Amino acid sequence: MLVTTLASAEVKLDPIAPRLVKASPERGEKLFLQCRACHLAEPGGRYTVGPNLWGIIGREVAAEPDFPYSESLQAIGGTWDYEKLNRYLFDPGAIAPQTRMIFAGVKPATDRAHLIAYLRTLSDAPPAMPEVISDEAEDQYGGLPEGDGREAVYFTCRACHSLDQFISKKLPREDWDELLDQMVADNGMEAPMAWARDLMLSYLSTHYGKLPEEGKDWDGLPPGEGREEVYYSCNACHSLKLVTQQGMSRSRWDETLEWMVEEQGMNEIADAVTRTRILDYLVTHFGSG
Repeated sequence: MLVTTLASAEVKLDPIAPRLVKASPERGEKLFLQCRACHLAEPGGRYTVGPNLWGIIGREVAAEPDFPYSESLQAIGGTWDYEKLNRYLFDPGAIAPQTRMIFAGVKPATDRAHLIAYLRTLSDAPPAMPEVISDEAEDQYGGLPEGDGREAVYFTCRACHSLDQFISKKLPREDWDELLDQMVADNGMEAPMAWARDLMLSYLSTHYGKLPEEGKDWDGLPPGEGREEVYYSCNACHSLKLVTQQGMSRSRWDETLEWMVEEQGMNEIADAVTRTRILDYLVTHFGSG
């Protein structure tokens, strides 16, 4: 278990190995576009704003010749293995407070796995993938299903009460949101940071959610399997009129979801089942016919 300090709170991270073996280097390459502003990734290339990242996995920390690393980064020591890189990418400033790297980090664990999978390919001899101990994470997290936000939910909720007090609930996202406010106001829970709260709400509404009561204003979305996922995924960024006015094929909806994640900052859809439900709903109600 990796622990990093973020502001005043300890953030515990899942091992990246189980996600890494399933990750997509192709998706990681797209995520790496944000890194190219400061980093080259070429054999024999020199540093620019940041060090050259060719062969970064397995390389000694702070090993780029003549690059002016901060003292805190040099103090990390050792080599960049998968877990150390996972922790650093989550929040560079937490483990290297003096780092010159102005980057808030990659919060979704799935995105970090994709990015690390791509970084692994930047080598003449990519290192072996990590060994995964099956079911270790599932047992460790009390049976909570895998997904972005599981760590935040487990360590935030488990600090005060048994997981049984919430895994039996089925609440819509807005009710989970109100419950978090109540836990902070009345039960002394430390308020999660904004990004952690968003991950928690997405996780809870995905795995322990339900459609709100009949009569809820769904902004024109007709009833059907997948409506809740579409509502909360799309309504977070824009009016649902942008959805209800469309008429697109499944492949075009799929491309649009990819574009929203890559270009518009939408959270990546947690799993294939959720993505299929969203696409099925969109094609059924807003397809091209």
